[in-house]
Amino acid sequence: MSSSRIPHLLEPYMGLPPEAALVVLTGVLGASTNWLILRCAYSLLLSRQSAAEQVEEADAARGGTDVAVVLVSFMRDRAFWREGASKMGFDLDTLDRAGRFTFVDGLTGLFAAPSCSDARKEAPLRSPALVDVRRAIEVAMAKVNATKTVLIVDQVDALLAAAGPSAGVTSLSLQNMLLSLREHVHACILTLAADEPLLHTQNTSLEREHAALVLSQAHAAQTVLALRRLDTGAAPDVSGVVRITARGDGAAADGCDVEYLYYVAADGGVRVFERGT
Repeated sequence: MSSSRIPHLLEPYMGLPPEAALVVLTGVLGASTNWLILRCAYSLLLSRQSAAEQVEEADAARGGTDVAVVLVSFMRDRAFWREGASKMGFDLDTLDRAGRFTFVDGLTGLFAAPSCSDARKEAPLRSPALVDVRRAIEVAMAKVNATKTVLIVDQVDALLAAAGPSAGVTSLSLQNMLLSLREHVHACILTLAADEPLLHTQNTSLEREHAALVLSQAHAAQTVLALRRLDTGAAPDVSGVVRITARGDGAAADGCDVEYLYYVAADGGVRVFERGT
């Protein structure tokens, strides 16, 4: 795995998750999970296999693990992810043509006007109804050509906030949809907002629904990577803190909770380091 792309402290958590695993990435205002998603995608699509995976594939008389990524984003369009991937040195459009990557646009069709260039690449979601959302994701999963598919769903809680019960979108219905989708992929990675007012205040029905969704997925996850800002305020050389909770059943660091500082540079590069270094 390239240490120039994946910070070495995060390498154990960026590889191919175990079968049926759920990985949850949480962020807050000012500490976005974007850079984590890009590094997950890079690791899955372009980096070399771990030693354990190489042994497994050798036993199966295969030369390597064929992994595809289906990225569903309700907060960012394809152009955003293409630019971020380009800064890291990989081309999502090329991977798309090779059947290794596909994108489901959950933003522009529902909440924003799509750009002409991206409208030609995929039909964005037009309906917030979960039956339509699930169908679009299943169609995208059928497009990729790999032995193992990892589903990444970015900010499905935005759909909960924007659509709401009037469209049949509740915490429980989203949980059921995600569970159904997970049955058709090797593993799933979710990103969710974990800002304190959403999880702890819970004065409104939306706050209660959001908290139920986030807590249910965090409890079900094998690994949780939680981003937050520094408790002491802003710093010029530190963007925030990443807290990693890994549970059993083959997690990268069984039962281990660790915290690191991280810094996201203007060019998209990321440093992750221990306190005091």
